Amino acid sequence: MNLQQYSPPHPGELIFRTYIEPFEAISASKIALELGVSRSTFNRLLRGESDLSPEMAIRLSAVIGRTPESWMALQDSFDLYKARSVVDTSRMRRFNFAEVG
Repeated sequence: MNLQQYSPPHPGELIFRTYIEPFEAISASKIALELGVSRSTFNRLLRGESDLSPEMAIRLSAVIGRTPESWMALQDSFDLYKARSVVDTSRMRRFNFAEVG
């Protein structure tokens, strides 16, 4: 049974929808400046063209909140969802380590 039936958003999409779009006074440029990264770097993340790195997770935690671990969990969920759509495990079998001598 696959517990995760939906396509999780890319972390950049979540950042945009939750922390930028609803607020008139907050822009991607302002957040990028506070993060200490270039606007182009931050915009690539927002567009889903680059993945969230551990370093960016720490920066985001300091600037907009949440823990670095929660930011990385979002990236992991997104990556695993993508991988499950392309990795075929139908011909694989699980080892029974209790029977291995």
